Amino acid sequence: MKSLRNLFFVVALIAIPAFSQELTSDITGVVTNSAGAPVSGANVSVTYTPTNTTITRTTSANGRFNAGGLKPGGPYDVSVQSGAYNSETASGITLVVGDTRRLNFALESIDEVVVVASRSVSLDTGYGFGTALTSEDIEKNASVNRDLKDFIRLNPLVSLDDAEDNYEAISIAGAHPRTNDLRVDGVSFNDDFGLNDNGYPAQRSPISLNAIEQLSVKVAPASVEYSGFRGGVIEVITKSGTNEFSGEFFSYDRGDSLMGDESNGDEYSFDLEDTSEGFTLGGPIIKDKAYFFVTYEEANINKPITHGPIGSGLPNEQGITVAEVDQIRNITKDKYGFDPLSYTSSNASAQEFITARIDINITDNHRLTFNHKEVESSKLNGANSSYGDFSFSSAEYQKGENTTTDGFLLVSNWSDDLISEISYSTKEQKTSQMSPVGQNLPSFMIDDCGARGISCDLGPDIFRSANALQTENTFFKAKLTYYDDNHKWTAGYETKEWDIYNVFIVAQNGSYSFDNIAAYENQQANGFFHNNSRDLTEAGGAAIFKYDLTSMYIQDEIEISDKLNVLLGLRYDEFDSDDAPSLNQGFKDTYGFANGGIAGTDLLNYRLSFEYEIDEVSSLKGLYGTFSSKLPTVWISNAYTNDGVRIAAYNGANAPGCDPTTGVTSTMPACVNSAIQNAPLTDSVINFIAPSFTWPETKTLNLTYDRQMGDWLMTATYLHSDQEEALYKIIDGSPLNGDQPLTPTLKAPDGRPIYNQEGPRGTYKGGLYNQGGGERDILSVAFSRYFNDGDSSLSFGYTHQDINELSGMASTTANSSYGKYAASDFNNRTAGRSIYETEHRFFATLSSTQYFLGADKPTTFNLFFERKSGLPGTYTWDTFTRGNPQQRKQQAFGYENNLNDDSAHLLYIPSGITDPNVCWGSCTGPADLAVAAEVLDLLYNTLGLQGYAGQILPTGVFEYPWQTTLDLKITQILPGFRAEDEFVISLGIENLLNLIDSDKGEIRYGSYTGTVDVLDMQMNDDFTKYIYPRSRGGADYAFRFNPSNPKEIRKSAVNSIWRAQLGFTYKFSF
Repeated sequence: MKSLRNLFFVVALIAIPAFSQELTSDITGVVTNSAGAPVSGANVSVTYTPTNTTITRTTSANGRFNAGGLKPGGPYDVSVQSGAYNSETASGITLVVGDTRRLNFALESIDEVVVVASRSVSLDTGYGFGTALTSEDIEKNASVNRDLKDFIRLNPLVSLDDAEDNYEAISIAGAHPRTNDLRVDGVSFNDDFGLNDNGYPAQRSPISLNAIEQLSVKVAPASVEYSGFRGGVIEVITKSGTNEFSGEFFSYDRGDSLMGDESNGDEYSFDLEDTSEGFTLGGPIIKDKAYFFVTYEEANINKPITHGPIGSGLPNEQGITVAEVDQIRNITKDKYGFDPLSYTSSNASAQEFITARIDINITDNHRLTFNHKEVESSKLNGANSSYGDFSFSSAEYQKGENTTTDGFLLVSNWSDDLISEISYSTKEQKTSQMSPVGQNLPSFMIDDCGARGISCDLGPDIFRSANALQTENTFFKAKLTYYDDNHKWTAGYETKEWDIYNVFIVAQNGSYSFDNIAAYENQQANGFFHNNSRDLTEAGGAAIFKYDLTSMYIQDEIEISDKLNVLLGLRYDEFDSDDAPSLNQGFKDTYGFANGGIAGTDLLNYRLSFEYEIDEVSSLKGLYGTFSSKLPTVWISNAYTNDGVRIAAYNGANAPGCDPTTGVTSTMPACVNSAIQNAPLTDSVINFIAPSFTWPETKTLNLTYDRQMGDWLMTATYLHSDQEEALYKIIDGSPLNGDQPLTPTLKAPDGRPIYNQEGPRGTYKGGLYNQGGGERDILSVAFSRYFNDGDSSLSFGYTHQDINELSGMASTTANSSYGKYAASDFNNRTAGRSIYETEHRFFATLSSTQYFLGADKPTTFNLFFERKSGLPGTYTWDTFTRGNPQQRKQQAFGYENNLNDDSAHLLYIPSGITDPNVCWGSCTGPADLAVAAEVLDLLYNTLGLQGYAGQILPTGVFEYPWQTTLDLKITQILPGFRAEDEFVISLGIENLLNLIDSDKGEIRYGSYTGTVDVLDMQMNDDFTKYIYPRSRGGADYAFRFNPSNPKEIRKSAVNSIWRAQLGFTYKFSF
């Protein structure tokens, strides 16, 4: 039915006729004479000079002209001719996708100062705050990793998190990184499913930099064409062919010969290969008619592993010796029949990009574009990267990702005033995650396996034992633009469909835990965890479903005067699905409602915006509106994967006499399979989308003030957002009111609730809800100027963020998203300091072009500087326990193991030795004053928390270390072998501070969840006292808590040393 509906709209728009997509820009203006009177009947020619494509408009009675549906980029020449006046031309105009450039002509002069050179400060991103870069900017700005993030960070409201391995997440305006929208030529190029922290559909930047014509970041775009994001929109427009054949060959090296080896006293020896090679080629198929442009790039990285066992020679030694690794490996071969492999000393990854574009000028008024893109990547994940658990190579996994998109855009000018756009695109993504030893083996964890009490993981990772993902998206859009005097009307219709195939069975082949190496050798486990499909196959656990989004919108841009423009818009979005999770009758009978999927939720967004020219040197932009958020598809998919009908958790009660923990082998006992097949419908994780769920909405206010102060341009922007968030709640530990869980009446000593989850591990019931209360406040001020006749530029500024949110939702599974983000009550969260807040950010860029070797051999220097505060963190209890329901209440606030193992419950800070909520040592004897002194000294002095005495800690009580970045790029252009050719040599240096002084440039960071569990949580039998026991010779610290490194700060070895990229590019044309 939806296909017929789409076809109807296509036919209707062609019959109007019409066509389009979100890939165009506008030029509009008024032509007057020197006396200010409008000039009617003047001819306005708009020429895209690379292809000599021209459209002509005639000014109306009030002198107005409108040229819409234009290709973004440039340069454009706009000429005005009238028989009664001299002609005037504005040249070198660059257009930003989705925005309108206003040019007002007074014949014999032009009101607007047109800057021919394409620089980011010269590109107008329209209503709302944004920045834009051209291909020339991208070539010159500092970048070592050839990653979009190196250029996105130039926007004052963008902050990258502190992750190692250049895998940083992109937070725009303090929002959740997964709520951004990345578009390439109008096609979504996100990791729609939501598995990658960087938001990319690949391990690295998903498109070759050499393919990019324009890159823009829009934080609060006013147009109702923009939707489905909370942070911002990242738009990439690729290069297109011209009337001249041109191309380039390029090669970049970032290997170990271009790296430092010392950081603040730590010496490193890296064995690293990191290269990129590729080419571009574009030109005419038929001159002045049809053009092509293709890009190919291949990147290969063989990078070092920085952590390994004692005696491995790797830079950071973990708490296990090479001999112990060999011992465990031999035991596994002898007793369990497989080789767990040893430890990894290198990490290979590869990525391949292909882009192809064809542009056809069907007539002067009809333009057609075809786009094809592929990105394929593979990367080893799970290798040892910290001092935590030690992973054998068999616990790692090779992650492969393949994304292919195809699309077309048809733009038609039916008259001077009516333009249509039609676009259609498809995207297919495939993700594989495979252990080096295959998937059909159990997972083993040895609690105490090394000389320093470390735990070990071997065998396939439990989250990769049955893991397969394929998604297909289709997108259709039809838009009409109509110019009516000083009004620009836009109306559109869109549909997007997601088609999902997802297999995710945790520990399908079983997960066993052992006390120590001796227990492992004796094949005696202390714990067993297992899920499987009820038919015991991988396919039996597959979630297969579709859902769709239908949207309609209308807006009016009104030029009220030559100083004031106003935009009003409405957008309606409806999410729906003909597919629902399999009905779990046991769940419905127990909780009174069905385990539902995504169906029937809608919302209406509105936008109000203005641009006002206060005087000749200052202007003000304003926006107030609502935006629908983007949710990772995995949060929706969880309801279809974990319906309890197809997958069940092992429960020994369903197989009396079965004991999988004794005589452990690598073969699943038959009685375990029988327990899975006979499990009640509620003996499993059951996720659902709550019947009361509505799609989250963000209300945003944005004001941007520009003022020219002599040679300097000042830009100040303020953004405030009130946001709803999607988050998980559990319903199996408290009473319900409809689908809403109530707060339990049983309380802990500090008043927080204690839940009552009585089922075994892996049987929690968690649903996706939405809740308001989060707020974002951002203020940014920047100054910029040109000098040296425009060959040099300087910009600097400061951004302050104050971000409060309910839940960081920092994971993909429901249990991790529920339990990883710190709170005192996970079901009833209140807004607190966000883990995505960068409170202070100072930034500067300096660019200068010199001509040391001659006018045709420019040398460009570009510096990027950033100093920013670290991300927030807080301290929590260690609540990990595999105990019975009573023990869970006393040690984990009633949560089962799947929810308590992230240890994110906020600490209670005793008011002192006499705190009535606390027992020191035990509650049955005299207070252990030594334990009291130790705990209070830790909390008050070491952690500095005395100000919270007698309270539950809030989130964000500390910050991880500040970070300073200084990057340099030098670009030298030399003559090629022919007169038309150029040879470009570039040298980029990341962490220039470390190159200057090896003690500088150190990058230190903490957990991505912002939590540090400090002390074991324990309560007495009647839950009236917290107990601080002495069971280990002193106060019971959390497992792996180190008082000498209380924030668990880690150092990035690779990012703390300088690193360079040497690039060679040969550009040719003929």
